[in-house]
Amino acid sequence: MSEEVGRKILKEEPISIPEMKEVLDNLDFPEEEIPPIVSKVREYVNKFSKISPEKAKILKKKLVEIEGVDEEKAVQIINILPKTPEEIKEIFHERVILGDLPQKILSVLKEEKVI
Repeated sequence: MSEEVGRKILKEEPISIPEMKEVLDNLDFPEEEIPPIVSKVREYVNKFSKISPEKAKILKKKLVEIEGVDEEKAVQIINILPKTPEEIKEIFHERVILGDLPQKILSVLKEEKVI
């Protein structure tokens, strides 16, 4: 009787597309043994990753320092790289955005030269 090896989630955190690209690039599979799902996800992240993983990590850190931006919203902002306050408001669609939050976010994106 063989025991099935269980898998356990050790940590859960939102990651951006560029960060996922880095994870996939660091997987250690022989080319002929890459699971089909990994190949498909790798194709996707290569197509839609707009910035480097290093830049994404810097951006995430700076974005979550802005009051009202949690890690999940920071990841969405990194994946989309909005260029206007209206695009930022769409990311925060579930609540009304008042004040200068969109401008603060755009300021960080411009400061990091990603838009």
